[in-house]
Amino acid sequence: MTELQYQEAIKQLFEQYYQKLSQMGEFAILLPEVDPEMVADHADLTQEWKPWKLVPSTVTEQDLQELEEEIETKLPLSIRAFLSVYHHYFESPIGRNPISEKFYEIKNVWNPILIENGYLPFTWDADGYYIRCMKLDAMPDEEHCKIYQIDHEILFDFDEDDGDIKDELDKQMQFVAENLLDYLQQQMN
Repeated sequence: MTELQYQEAIKQLFEQYYQKLSQMGEFAILLPEVDPEMVADHADLTQEWKPWKLVPSTVTEQDLQELEEEIETKLPLSIRAFLSVYHHYFESPIGRNPISEKFYEIKNVWNPILIENGYLPFTWDADGYYIRCMKLDAMPDEEHCKIYQIDHEILFDFDEDDGDIKDELDKQMQFVAENLLDYLQQQMN
């Protein structure tokens, strides 16, 4: 798939999921946390909890390149699309991406041990304290880059200066989904 195809697919998934959450009334967030431009148009401003809305992303190519430099890895097209379609406040295990902190979730879970061993962490499953990662071994065929999770506590047992820990790290990973789109579809159902 091209980056544009990923963007369209993820945009559609986000819109469907947002619609589902709004029908269930499960898309409100405490006022101090909501970027003012992300407060839903129909929000009652007298309430402490405000519903939020999807906002078209302001993420630029330069922003993505700077993020790649900061986290020291090239982002797959699907992750680039995931980060640059909409600003949102989806909770774990999708992760937030508000206007004020464009890459909040991916920076929150960044871990040098995972990056150095071919895993790109992109979100938390906060309920289980798992870091969700894309295994980059199939790149550039990212449709075959599987999604795994690892208990964040296990990472404390690894020393990034220990040399070859890849095999041991691989043993600790738990399979979650075939690729990012499959992962998002699972989480949004």
